[in-house]
Amino acid sequence: MKELTPEIRCKGLGVSEGIVIGQVLRMVDGASQISRWTVNEDDLENETQRFRQAAVIASERLRTLRNQAGGRLGNDHAYILDAHVLLLEDEKLLGDIAEYIIAQRVNAEWAIKVIGDRLTALYSEIKDDYLRERGSDIEDVMRRLLAALSGARPEDLRLAEDAVIVSRDLLPSALAELDLTHAQALATDSGGWTSHTAILARGIGLPAVVGLRDFYRRTKTGDRIIVDSTRSEVILHPSAQTLADYHEQTGQRSARRKAVTVGDRGALRTQDGVEIMLRANVELPAEFDSVEKYGACGIGLYRSEFLLARNGLTVSEEEQRSAYEAVARMAGEAGAIIRLFDLGGENTRSHFREPEKNPALGLRAIRFGLRNDSVMRRQLRAILLAAANGKLKIVLPMVTDVSEVKRVKAMVAEEIAKLMNEGQPYGEVPIGAMIEVPAAVIMAEKIAACVDFFELGTNDLVQYTLAVDRGNDEVADWFRTLHPAVLEGISRSLKAAKQAGIPAIVCGEMASTPAYAVLLIGLGATDLSMTPSAMPRVRRTLAAIDSASARAIVEECLTCESADEVEYLVHTRLGSRWPNLFSVSSLPKPRPSE
Repeated sequence: MKELTPEIRCKGLGVSEGIVIGQVLRMVDGASQISRWTVNEDDLENETQRFRQAAVIASERLRTLRNQAGGRLGNDHAYILDAHVLLLEDEKLLGDIAEYIIAQRVNAEWAIKVIGDRLTALYSEIKDDYLRERGSDIEDVMRRLLAALSGARPEDLRLAEDAVIVSRDLLPSALAELDLTHAQALATDSGGWTSHTAILARGIGLPAVVGLRDFYRRTKTGDRIIVDSTRSEVILHPSAQTLADYHEQTGQRSARRKAVTVGDRGALRTQDGVEIMLRANVELPAEFDSVEKYGACGIGLYRSEFLLARNGLTVSEEEQRSAYEAVARMAGEAGAIIRLFDLGGENTRSHFREPEKNPALGLRAIRFGLRNDSVMRRQLRAILLAAANGKLKIVLPMVTDVSEVKRVKAMVAEEIAKLMNEGQPYGEVPIGAMIEVPAAVIMAEKIAACVDFFELGTNDLVQYTLAVDRGNDEVADWFRTLHPAVLEGISRSLKAAKQAGIPAIVCGEMASTPAYAVLLIGLGATDLSMTPSAMPRVRRTLAAIDSASARAIVEECLTCESADEVEYLVHTRLGSRWPNLFSVSSLPKPRPSE
């Protein structure tokens, strides 16, 4: 009798909800070995021209793909490829590659690899999780250039009816090239909640588990697989009993989620009448349409670092002003909050004699701006000018005490005086502080007294409170959003804002997760900012709960001694209090007691 292949279970990160029973379709991630060779002086012009022609071909192919993706993914998600087109047509980027070919007398492939690696390293050091994931866009574009140089032609991939795409790192353009009519789920070795592949998966309702590390090598096309993103798990070669259990659980239904409906717009009210505002986190101009589509109350966080992707720190005042005016127009009467450049590490390599030993704790965010005030002043002026034509606010990243706020306020006053002398119209701009490091939590009462509002960045608050690098797989088990210290930090910050009579907006990924959003309401939050596509589900959840019950659950959580205890309480209390909203599988799974 043939021995059955043993069942294999692997844990990752569920980034798009759903359960799928299907078969593996392995996709190569497109990585290739690049060789270097010396180009003769007489051939340098031809080599440069070869690169330029490849860039044109890659751009044309990508534009065609973008149009096809509009049909396959919908324009709301195909916009991700717009950024890739911009990169492929960015003369600064193309010029850097061409110059490297000439200066180093190397082949185009090697120049693309070197410049691409530099840009990827730059993005990897950005503190913001969402922007750090944008490094995959650079990688994607560089692979397209290499493919065009090689003369390779894109293939039209069509999938089996129950295909589960398994890859080491599925780049956005690879996903866009697929005929997703039958694709049921995604499972990748790398990736995070804020990767573009995760965003696309959530947007089109494709269940996905990422961060599986070495799962790809264990699979072969045609293997039976279960993807359970509600448990952040994939099961390879499931046993007959496991299959039966999952068939019963899913009721043989299609795994693809139904399209979300927007529902009401504007503020919502809990069952006991507490008004909750839902705002949008945005970065790319192409995301602006989703602000209106999902009924956001303005823009709670605009990550301005996107403006640096093309021109670096030399981005002009006029270019910035134009971008901020566009943000203000989209936000409308509810307004938009511009986060000052959240920079650090490799982004600012030229400002250091040698690389920082610990860039996560180095010269970054507001520290970099205060040290390089010409960059900060240019941005402040652009925001002030744009505010003459729309409602804008400024939030300062990585604040640790009052002195930093006062220094920025002094800069704002000085730039206003200059604009008045120049006779240029400007708008008054409220100033807020990001609460995302323990020092800011401890100093929250004092900081609240000198700012107009708070923004709580829960992603970094978890990271810095627990001293855990969210991007490091080796310590991923220690990244516990429901750690009592994190909840205490959020509670203290919200209380400080309330006592000072200022608004407090929670803008991290906690706000995008319904179960966590309930806890935030229990902690006293009434203003949440999130990925636009998360709004319908969060809205439906919060409209069906009462804040008093949420508060009682939170008060119980705050007495816990560990994240395990909190997760157990959340799992049991939410499931029993609102069983119609929270199935057992949709809640944070408590870890077994030691």
